[in-house]
Amino acid sequence: MKFDFHTHTNYSDGKENPKALVEYAKRKGIYIAITDHDTSKGYEKVKEEAVIPGEEVTTQFGHVVILCNFPPNPPKDISSLVDYSKENSCIIFPSHPFDIFRKGIGNKVFEYKFDAIEIFNSKAPKSANEKASNAARELKLPGLANSDSHVKEAIGSAYNEIEINEFNIDEVLESIKKGKVKPVGIGLTITAKFKILQWYIERKI
Repeated sequence: MKFDFHTHTNYSDGKENPKALVEYAKRKGIYIAITDHDTSKGYEKVKEEAVIPGEEVTTQFGHVVILCNFPPNPPKDISSLVDYSKENSCIIFPSHPFDIFRKGIGNKVFEYKFDAIEIFNSKAPKSANEKASNAARELKLPGLANSDSHVKEAIGSAYNEIEINEFNIDEVLESIKKGKVKPVGIGLTITAKFKILQWYIERKI
């Protein structure tokens, strides 16, 4: 099964409403986690669907994604976030950690106990993804590949393969913890790049 663990809806800075994003991902054969910035409100709109609840938390050092089997209400302090995740059997991973343009946590990846590292982010520079891959190897942590979709057309640019027979959030989270996940980084299509640029301009106007 294919999973994208980092997507955004119009409940933070994404273009799509949650239902539209989930329906598009379904057509692509990909299950998604909705990880809006510092809110789970988008997930609440599609909680009856096969969707993983989460958030992209804005910590004092940058962005960290948390995935749980319930809509989380995580603290923003990174040490407290680590504790919250462990206490609630969640998963945390730094998103685009070495992307200096999008609030990556940088070398803080080495200072806290994460469950995985996002090693391919479809919007991050190649050099940033390579640094993340090297960090994951050094820390012996699973690597994840995610679209960081803010427009639906970005879905499919990156995903993770997990060998399970049916959608089960606990099983998915456990597979990540055990490193039983294969990241697949493909890259953005020309259409996706155009839609991302278009959405960026719309938000600025």
